Amino acid sequence: MKVFDFLRAYIGSICAIFASLCSIVSLILMFVGNQTAGLIALTVLCLGFAILICGILRGINKVILDNSDEDYRRISSFCIFQSHDGVKSTFESFRMIQCKRLFLTHIPYKFKWTGSILPKLSSTSQTIEDIVHYDDERKWDEAKIKFQHPLKYNESTVIHIKTENDDPDHKAQPWISCRLDSPIDMMTFRVLLSYKNSAFNQPAILEYKELDAQIDGDYKPLETVPFDKGNKMYSYCCANPIHGRIYRLRWEK
Repeated sequence: MKVFDFLRAYIGSICAIFASLCSIVSLILMFVGNQTAGLIALTVLCLGFAILICGILRGINKVILDNSDEDYRRISSFCIFQSHDGVKSTFESFRMIQCKRLFLTHIPYKFKWTGSILPKLSSTSQTIEDIVHYDDERKWDEAKIKFQHPLKYNESTVIHIKTENDDPDHKAQPWISCRLDSPIDMMTFRVLLSYKNSAFNQPAILEYKELDAQIDGDYKPLETVPFDKGNKMYSYCCANPIHGRIYRLRWEK
């Protein structure tokens, strides 16, 4: 019954138009030869199947669009920053997402490195394309993450982005951040600073600002994150963080 209701709602008008077309074609067939009539009938039949399939796909896509405003659902985000000398570093982001469109070939990625040397972007799972860097510090840099194969509706995958950074003039700021423009189940930060001496024990600050604020806008502190002296790292994990914010973990350089 639900299938019938779906077909009536989304392709009923298409079928009515096609039926009218068939009526007109049937009149034309009365005045042509048998061979030509057969060819015309076969063409109309193939056209009818094509229209029917397009109508069904259009209906399915309409239902999917009505079901979600987003191209994909964010499930979790895991960010790792690592530096052995305080100059060269890597930042890796692992994000699990679920497709909310009929199919999805790529997604946008926004980032900002505060150092003077542009970072090198790569991925072990996807292709990074169309990287754009802006001189304006208040504007996010952009890139496109292209999947190896299109994601189907409700299919999940892990997005991996890695940046290799160089900061010889020590201009880069000591923080990592995560933009949450939609709900997410889990957010994790991990910062490994093996160059810190054994006496270092300063906590990091977890802070946030609203998503529509400027990149360098004022952040509000949430809590402190202790430094793990044994492993020389900060680690923070939060379930169901409030979305519509940019979260940032900031430490002493």
